[in-house]
Amino acid sequence: MKDRIVGIIMNGITGRLGNDQHLLRIIEAIEGQGEICVGSEKQTISKGQAVFLPPTVFHQLTNTSSEPLHMMYIYCPGGDVAHWRQELDGSLPVAGVAPTPPLPLGAQPQCNKKP
Repeated sequence: MKDRIVGIIMNGITGRLGNDQHLLRIIEAIEGQGEICVGSEKQTISKGQAVFLPPTVFHQLTNTSSEPLHMMYIYCPGGDVAHWRQELDGSLPVAGVAPTPPLPLGAQPQCNKKP
């Protein structure tokens, strides 16, 4: 059986994900609530909701609740994703600094700090 990965984002933590991967992605919220930005759009995501992330489109997921946000990532094709290493290293691209586009108006601030 293949490994299954479930991500957890703590309160106020933001994951800024890049657009340099040519993957089809879906993020599903399993518990908690957050804000998801995809391109120039922003919306709330909560338990039972899923969001499709087209390849090469910038996106950001932020936990906006006091409880952990549990989510499931679905990637096609499967494999290691570079932004996971970037998040751990604190080296994610900065929103609004070329070539990274700015976040949608009113979006949660980006966090690029090493955890």
